[in-house]
Amino acid sequence: MAGSIFFDHLAVGVETWQDAYPRFAVELGGAWSHGGDAGGYAPYQLIYGHGMRLEFIAPTGGPGGFMRRFLDRNGPGPHHLTFKVPSLDDALDRLEAEGISTLGGRNEAYWREAFLHPKQAGMGTLIQLAESREWELGGGFSSPSPPDFPEPATEPLDIAWIGLTVASLDTATMLFVDHLAGSIAAKGPGWRLLSWGVGHNLLVRQEDAEPGGRPLWAAPGLGVGHVVFGPPELVPDDLSDGGVPAVPMPHHPPTSLTVLRVGPDSGGGRAGE
Repeated sequence: MAGSIFFDHLAVGVETWQDAYPRFAVELGGAWSHGGDAGGYAPYQLIYGHGMRLEFIAPTGGPGGFMRRFLDRNGPGPHHLTFKVPSLDDALDRLEAEGISTLGGRNEAYWREAFLHPKQAGMGTLIQLAESREWELGGGFSSPSPPDFPEPATEPLDIAWIGLTVASLDTATMLFVDHLAGSIAAKGPGWRLLSWGVGHNLLVRQEDAEPGGRPLWAAPGLGVGHVVFGPPELVPDDLSDGGVPAVPMPHHPPTSLTVLRVGPDSGGGRAGE
């Protein structure tokens, strides 16, 4: 998305592409976007309501790749959150002034990226900033789906939010609101629901807060704890008040990503809307 800052996707480490297909393509309706072998790792993306994406990354090649190291150390699970920025250099200069440096990344013709230093940012999950010129490719990245990509059982569902536990709500607000242009859609003691447009929402909390109720925060520690599929206008108080149930899907070891569903079909926007 040229010219603006945008919350684009959550990336999840998996052993194989197929590990995520049954839940995230079939049950939740993720539409194929693009993917391929990038040399040492192979990412692909699925699109949900209003264009929100989940990315799944499998290791390729030998033991030295970053995804192989991540899986050996942590097992499958959330790896990073990606925000697209119009100028990577400008964004990094501003964050450097806040005492947040970077590590790793790529510098290519259509894609430049950097990862915020995890200890300085205190988010638990890596934060990736990316400057993308994909619009110059005539509509963005795309590639044919693999021959074994399954037929979804439903239209792409909406993602109401991705839940993130952070070390400091003040630091998170500085990063996501002051520097990455998120707006505060709802708030309470120790938490903020941040938005970058319909269906692109991040629920940020400190560990002593439980927006939406304790069951949402069963995963211990900092970092991405869950994804809620449901109406994009959903707010945590809708769940806390007991009027709307959030139903957890069964634990899914191949991705280790906690998923809850709200409403009969979690429906709403179609992919790319």
